[in-house]
Amino acid sequence: MQQGNTLSPASLSRRGLAGYQRFDIPTSALPERKSPPTNPPGASGPTQTRYAVVTEWCGRAAAVTAVVLFGMVLLTIHKGLLVQDSARTVVDNFRVTNEFFARRADLTAPATARKQLDELNGVLAQLNSAAATDVDHLAALLPNAQALVAAGQGDTQIAGQLESVATTLQGSAASLHQVSADANTTVSTVNDELTRALDLTTQLNSELTRTANKLALVPASDAFIPAPEGNR
Repeated sequence: MQQGNTLSPASLSRRGLAGYQRFDIPTSALPERKSPPTNPPGASGPTQTRYAVVTEWCGRAAAVTAVVLFGMVLLTIHKGLLVQDSARTVVDNFRVTNEFFARRADLTAPATARKQLDELNGVLAQLNSAAATDVDHLAALLPNAQALVAAGQGDTQIAGQLESVATTLQGSAASLHQVSADANTTVSTVNDELTRALDLTTQLNSELTRTANKLALVPASDAFIPAPEGNR
């Protein structure tokens, strides 16, 4: 039998889902709760868990092994490239050595040796002619060199004479400088003396003028004190 709900909508909104709980249904009417299945002693549940852990660790070990193997493969490739480069270098060296020995073997043949000797004789003849030409040029230049040496000796003598003349002129210039300095000193002394003489002459003229002015006031008496010329 369903009971009526006397709650207001406001109280329902405030209470939320708790307002929809029912307390009029007996416990016997509810469905029975089943407990989770438990594994019997001989079941394979824990065994499957250990197998998963072992499988996971084996996968990780396989991944690490794959990375290590990949690094070893890269290192092997690098070493192989180095070995290949070294082998190419060795092959080139052997090729050069074989060509060298092949040339030496060809030189042992009489025809090749004669050809090489003929070429060597031609080169020596060219060197001999070039040396003779150089000797002729040197012989032609020798008189000019001797003339240049003689001219150089004359220039050396002239330079020595000019050095002595320059030394004499330097001494003369020093003497002239000393004479001019002495003359300048003498002229300065004479100028000072003349200036002093002019000063004394000026003082003498002033004294004579003063004496003449004093004597103009004294009357003339016979021949002892003549009358000034200005008062005659």
